[in-house]
Amino acid sequence: MSVSTIKIYLNRALENIDSLYRVDQVEPDLLQAEQRLPNIAAEDAAPLIAQIADIRAKLENMVSPADARQLSAAQGKIRQARDFIETNHGNLNQSAKDHVEDLFQGAVQFLNQIADARKANKLKAPVLAEIDAIRAQYGTKGTPAPVYYPLPPFPPPAPKPTLSQNFSTAKNKVFWAKEYFNTPGRIDQTEPELTRAEELLQGDASHEADSLRAEIAALRDSLADIVMPSEEAYIRSAQRDVQSVRDYIDRQREFLDWGDTKLDLDRQLQRIIDEGLSKINHPRKADQLKAPILAEIALIRSQLNIVPPAPISQPPPGPAWAQALPQSWAQALPQSRPQVWPQSQIIPQVSPRADLNALSFDDQDRLNRARRSIGQARDNIESRRTEGVENLFFDATNILAPVSDAHKHHLITEIEQLRKELEDTRLAESTRIITGDLDRKLQSIEMDIEVPDRLRYSVISFKQRFDQEDVRRTLTSDAHRNYENRLASVLAAGNDHVKTEKLKRANPALQRLQDKLSTNPFTDLQQYEANRVDGELRSMKWQVEKEINELPEDDPDRLRIYEELKSTDAKFAAYSNEWAKSGIYDRVKQEWQMIRDEVQGWEQESLGPDTQILEDPETPMSRTRLAIQRVYYFLHRDVFVQRTRDENPGDFVIAAVDKEAEQLLEAVGNKLSSAYYDIIAAAEKIETPISDRWLQDKPGFLITNAQTTFENTKFCEPVLDRIRALDQRWKDELEALHQGRENLGEKLSVEAIQKWPSIVAAIPSIVSYFDPSSAKPGDAVHLKGVYNRAGWDFDGNQYGFSMRFNGVPLGGIYEPYINKALDHAAYQLKLAIDDHKEWDLVSIVLGPGSINQRTKRIIRRGMDTEEIEEWLPEGCLRLRIIALRAGPVVVGP
Repeated sequence: MSVSTIKIYLNRALENIDSLYRVDQVEPDLLQAEQRLPNIAAEDAAPLIAQIADIRAKLENMVSPADARQLSAAQGKIRQARDFIETNHGNLNQSAKDHVEDLFQGAVQFLNQIADARKANKLKAPVLAEIDAIRAQYGTKGTPAPVYYPLPPFPPPAPKPTLSQNFSTAKNKVFWAKEYFNTPGRIDQTEPELTRAEELLQGDASHEADSLRAEIAALRDSLADIVMPSEEAYIRSAQRDVQSVRDYIDRQREFLDWGDTKLDLDRQLQRIIDEGLSKINHPRKADQLKAPILAEIALIRSQLNIVPPAPISQPPPGPAWAQALPQSWAQALPQSRPQVWPQSQIIPQVSPRADLNALSFDDQDRLNRARRSIGQARDNIESRRTEGVENLFFDATNILAPVSDAHKHHLITEIEQLRKELEDTRLAESTRIITGDLDRKLQSIEMDIEVPDRLRYSVISFKQRFDQEDVRRTLTSDAHRNYENRLASVLAAGNDHVKTEKLKRANPALQRLQDKLSTNPFTDLQQYEANRVDGELRSMKWQVEKEINELPEDDPDRLRIYEELKSTDAKFAAYSNEWAKSGIYDRVKQEWQMIRDEVQGWEQESLGPDTQILEDPETPMSRTRLAIQRVYYFLHRDVFVQRTRDENPGDFVIAAVDKEAEQLLEAVGNKLSSAYYDIIAAAEKIETPISDRWLQDKPGFLITNAQTTFENTKFCEPVLDRIRALDQRWKDELEALHQGRENLGEKLSVEAIQKWPSIVAAIPSIVSYFDPSSAKPGDAVHLKGVYNRAGWDFDGNQYGFSMRFNGVPLGGIYEPYINKALDHAAYQLKLAIDDHKEWDLVSIVLGPGSINQRTKRIIRRGMDTEEIEEWLPEGCLRLRIIALRAGPVVVGP
């Protein structure tokens, strides 16, 4: 149990002791704090015990809320008496004096209910003195005030009964009853809450329950003094009806003596009494509420001369409110009289005080109405219902405007005083609301100290409310400073609590980590178990860091724990390296032995006797090639082996394995590179493959395979250089050969062009104009600058030459000597005969024939369409070609 928890209860007790309605909550908080004192150190408990004693001393000198309410109720009775006397201008008949004495007796009854006997005399004395002063001034009589003697010392208190389970619920009901009592428009919800609270307190004999019952009684007593909205409505209705009668009189004053006008007005006034005022049944204020209206009715009747004649020394027995009225008002009440009163019967008027003789009836009426508004304003201020009070002041001031200053001065002074009280009440109410908000938010901060995630938001909420303009405007500088100090105190206590809780979790976690590392936890563990232990140690360290990372960076405890973590990190690294080194030799040897097993038998591999030119040696020497790749990876790319070398520089076991691997790499590299050299040497001895395209491309394939095999080894570049040299030699020779053929073809083409005219001239009977549609068999035809479309537009297997001339297909058959010339140029001289260039030829017409023409058409297969190519026969003109010039070829008969 931490000191901060006890401070929370003490701070709440200090807040409650400053609130009138929460003083009874102070003692339970002190008891809660005392119950927790044995759980803390003596040096921490000493100042807290002294603080508890100071709070109890302060509480001893305070008046309990129940006694304060009894005293306030008694003072309220005195104010009622003074208001009643002032309303009657100090002229009290016996009935009025009795009413005043009843109010005094009610005040004395409230005083007798003050429970604190040690403070009772001091609290009662001012009220009893005021009662004696009023009695002496106005001649009222009462029983002598009781004399109170000090009581003997109280015996030792009996064992305190325990609170019932329903006490907190009952207390909550009383709290809401107070809220409803002080909330305009919700006062009718007060009594149900009080009734429910009494039911919950049944059977509870604790002192707290008795105090709560006294509080319920006081609240009921205050509730009895409140005028309910329904009764206020009856009063306003009666006031409107009386005002309606007076307005009628003012308008029809010259006709009042006609007929039964006055009698009708009297009936209306009596109806107001019988049907309106009779509904006002307030247990305490019925007389006070009715009195102004009855007085107004009495004045109207006196002005109309319709009141029965006096002397009437004493009104007949009637209700209590009627007996409490002055004699002049009581005469306005219904009497045992005939229904019709003669106009000649006039009631004798009570002589007013001398200073009111100069007042007119209207001014007296204005003074009375102003007093009523002022009285209502005072009641509202005392009950903290400040809404509409300024309107009452405004109404009273307007009502008093026509009255002379001498007669209204005391009322104006009272209005100004009430205005000051109104401002004080508003300030006090605003202060109460603001301090309540701030206190609740501070209490939330105190409650969230143990929940750091919520604490930040609680502090933000308090500061946002604390920084608002109404708070700065309402609270005094001392109160503002007090809240700042309280917040700082709470946050300091919160930080201390957070640090204590963090260290309470961090220190055991650190101790567990240190205990785990007291010896090497990795000894004789396999890889899986070692990984598990590694994870546990890292988790322990994370738990420690998670707790202390939320402490300030310069906190001594945080720095201390980090230093200890550095020590554990060093131990952890040493133990981990020791375990890793103990198994490193086996791991490295296993890796190397696995490679040796994979490449076993490489020594027996060699090139076969039937090896083809530039054949890749990978197939007959696959294990040798695999040995180069696997050993190189082991030496230079294996992450685990490389990390092992870096972590253990100069280790003799690792060095021995690496040496063996390097020797093996040297042996297999020399063997495979020698095989490549043998293959390349065999290829260098053959002639350049002019027509073998597959053999021409083999050097490129061999380069790719050699790069893959010898990548990043010392054997790679020498082998590649030999292959590239052979490839380049072949390419150069082929390029020279192709260039020679191209030059020969150009030379022969020029010569063909030169020879062609003589060949054409040697052929007799060539027709001057060739029309395929009219040509005759045996005609010699000279076609110039034509293109051979055989194999393109027409079937090349039918005719060596074909074309379309003037829309007619032509199919030409070469003479044997022409075929021989074409074969010689193409196959022996390796010259290109380009059918994309213009040819010249001389042919003999053979007659009509048939030729297959390339045709494309679209056919439908089910729902799909497909394009197909066909060679469809078509009529043509057959030719026998006897002379030809086609590129480098020129031949004639």
